[in-house]
Amino acid sequence: MARYIGLHTIPGFSREMLAGATPALEKQEEARFLRAYTSFKEGKVVCEWEAPAKATVAKAYEDLGFPYDSIHEVEAICDNGAGGVDTRWV
Repeated sequence: MARYIGLHTIPGFSREMLAGATPALEKQEEARFLRAYTSFKEGKVVCEWEAPAKATVAKAYEDLGFPYDSIHEVEAICDNGAGGVDTRWV
């Protein structure tokens, strides 16, 4: 499966809204939610998914009723792991 990131601008997004949305993320069948990074102050969210296609992530957002600005396929991941900083192509 490919990796995708969803970018969101949600003014007023709060901890309570995030907590309310979290249980539904586990129920997605075709797209697998991995993690989200959130700036409540700036109303920005970045979500990471594994899915067979970009359209699958868009469908998950539609099912969740969660607005998004854009969805992008990840082509490389640069990560700081046990062996230090490494880049892998996906």
